[in-house]
Amino acid sequence: MHRILALLPILFLLTGCSTAHVQEPLTQKLGGSDPGDQLEFWHQLAERPVTCNDEAFHGLLLYLDNNDANADYAARLSDLKSRGMLPKDFNKPANDAVTRGDLAIAIAKALQIKGGVIMHLGGSMIPRYATRELVYMDIYPPSAPHQTFSGAEFLGIIGRVEDWQRGNNGAPAMGTQL
Repeated sequence: MHRILALLPILFLLTGCSTAHVQEPLTQKLGGSDPGDQLEFWHQLAERPVTCNDEAFHGLLLYLDNNDANADYAARLSDLKSRGMLPKDFNKPANDAVTRGDLAIAIAKALQIKGGVIMHLGGSMIPRYATRELVYMDIYPPSAPHQTFSGAEFLGIIGRVEDWQRGNNGAPAMGTQL
């Protein structure tokens, strides 16, 4: 028994932490821009325990452009990279769970969030700093860049992004008297 307990830390180190995967991303069936597909995509995503890269990037494009003209994940990556919303070397698989850090980079770029000194010096493409800035701005809940999102959490973030863009971020709008 003592031998087994002694081997557990070694076994843990050998297996390490693994990334969650989504067996069948919603984008395989609901990746289009048809209004009915969009509605069904958002509805089904809310029920998912994990949001994968392909679903998150499709959802982000739907939010930003009201459509996603990209046929697949490779095209979505290319689109987001060309907009400067993802690092050029981003190459995580479509069905890997999206991390808060990777999505924070895309959101910070989409919203043109400047952040503090570190973000000005190139930290906007570093998941840790992008996540910290979105937490500070109350777009993200307190969290770490390696954490993932459920579908409902992802939809909540998109809602907070929309609130922030509309000026409903908890602060009085410009020109409003207190």
